[in-house]
Amino acid sequence: MDAHALLSAQGWRGTGHSLHKTDDSIGLAKPLLLNRKTNTKGLGNTKHFTSDLWWMDAFDEQLKGLDTSKEGKVEQTVTTGKLNALDPGRVSKYSIYASFVRGGFLQGTITPELTDDPTSTESDKSDDKKTTSSKATKSTKPKKESKEEKRARKEEKRRRKEARALRRAAKAERRLRRAEAKKDTSDSSSSTSEEQRLRRARKEEKRRRKELKEKKATGG
Repeated sequence: MDAHALLSAQGWRGTGHSLHKTDDSIGLAKPLLLNRKTNTKGLGNTKHFTSDLWWMDAFDEQLKGLDTSKEGKVEQTVTTGKLNALDPGRVSKYSIYASFVRGGFLQGTITPELTDDPTSTESDKSDDKKTTSSKATKSTKPKKESKEEKRARKEEKRRRKEARALRRAAKAERRLRRAEAKKDTSDSSSSTSEEQRLRRARKEEKRRRKELKEKKATGG
């Protein structure tokens, strides 16, 4: 793949010019300089490839901890090495809740009531029942009215009767007015119809007289 040929075919003017057709100030005239990676260090790694062989150190540490003093038996004396940290048993024992600090319990805001003796509670309940029953009987008994209260009650009753009578009289008066208004409208309508009939009769009489005069004038 020839990048120079492809860009030239698209209108590039060559090396030292930007991709713009006429103006080099628009765009980049110089190419970007990139460091080529020709080693096997890995991206972002500036150390030598063999400078930190941690796995070799871990295996050496484990090998140094092997005890072969007994014939036919090999014992591991190192239990806190780098490879022991990768033991699946130890990893499984770790829990996320181990990083939390345990605190105290939350105290409630409602304090429990103190329990008294059963005899005192029963006596209190019986007293409450007596008081409630006495209040109910007092409320059911009719209270005697005084003379002033009776007079006030009778006066209020009389006022209510008078107000009802006034409302009834006003209602009857409104009905009478409505009936009279309807009667007047009917009378006026009848009078107007009578006048219209008289006018029609007069016009008809005039028309007949005119026709008779015309017949006499023509000698008919």
